[in-house]
Amino acid sequence: MTRRAWTFVLAVIFLGMVLFIAGLIQLFIWPIQLTLDVWLRFATLTILMTAAQMFKSEAPTHQIYHPNLMFAFAGVLLLPPALFSGMILISHLAEWSKERLLNSPHLRAWYLQPFNISMHIIIGGVCLVIYQALHSTQIHFVGGAFLFSALVAAGAYLLLNHLIVGAALVLARSVSWRDSGILERESLLLDFAMLAMGITVAAMVNLSVWLILPAISPLYLIYRSLSVPNLKRQASTDPKTGLWNAEHFRKTLELELSRSQRFNRPMTVVLADLDFLRNINNVYGHLAGDAVLIGVAEILKKNFRDFDTVARFGGEEFAILMPETTSAQAFNRVEAVRQQIEQAEFHAPITGYVVKATISFGVVSLCAQDQSAVELIHRADLAVYTAKMRGRNCTCLGDEKLPENINVMDFTERIYL
Repeated sequence: MTRRAWTFVLAVIFLGMVLFIAGLIQLFIWPIQLTLDVWLRFATLTILMTAAQMFKSEAPTHQIYHPNLMFAFAGVLLLPPALFSGMILISHLAEWSKERLLNSPHLRAWYLQPFNISMHIIIGGVCLVIYQALHSTQIHFVGGAFLFSALVAAGAYLLLNHLIVGAALVLARSVSWRDSGILERESLLLDFAMLAMGITVAAMVNLSVWLILPAISPLYLIYRSLSVPNLKRQASTDPKTGLWNAEHFRKTLELELSRSQRFNRPMTVVLADLDFLRNINNVYGHLAGDAVLIGVAEILKKNFRDFDTVARFGGEEFAILMPETTSAQAFNRVEAVRQQIEQAEFHAPITGYVVKATISFGVVSLCAQDQSAVELIHRADLAVYTAKMRGRNCTCLGDEKLPENINVMDFTERIYL
């Protein structure tokens, strides 16, 4: 991450810790009457929010959605600040523990969950102040004044949540707000719907904690709707490697090409072709060939950015779209990946064969002559041909030329023999 990103993340964590400690101090210095009903609300909301943290849906933009904002906002309206902070802390630590036990790549960096916890504590404190300022009467959860105050606070929760997360993404990844996708209308509307349901949950729980059961019944429908982006992703995914498929790559390339041409921004396309995969299949069997494909796909996924598009383009071909990147900038990353693949060992199932493989890369960046995605892919193809002609297991830039007197069609037939 950049220095500015680290400064922002650490500032959010520090402020969240200050507010958490302040809430504890307030609880002991100016004691709030913690009745059995308050503790029951705290326990119920904490259990439900913890359960909601465990059920997530990942969109194709790599954003993670949880149906937890409903309970977070209900906690803002129902609980004193210290107990609200405790609810946030418990639910997020439970999620973090589950991810560690499953050895998941989610939340692997140490600062991610402290940042999430601190962010919600900060937002909850701000929204509570807004709600109490607009609705100072002691008669809560009744009438238009309550609804107006709660909706304004919910809107503040929505904006602060997306702005803080968006700022972290923009600073850490050096992308624009638009490219981060954090302010997309669909995402905003979905989160606001859950916050509005939090108002309903708070009003029902204020009457009786048991009324939370019918209040949360729409969660099933919400979770199903959150799963729709994941279902769309599956339709655009190569089943063998888990990478994007060729059709999705082409559509994404068309969109990114249009954006790059409109704003005069750099963009790089990388094509890769496994060397002698047919020989691996013939000597070690197709299971070994599949192991190589899957292993190479994993290496590619781990070594490119979240907003890069990594796809299986054909039988043994891969394609990578790198926005906001020149070919010179991409070259070192691609070379490092090539060397990692060269050093890797791929284990064939059942047979137990240990297989080595190499790969050839072609790297091209957008230029003024490229009028379509097809032309860009064609230039990347020629760069791969050049890499093959130079002996395979190398990376060639698009401005490198094939040796003279080489017929591209004849050459294409030879390199796949």
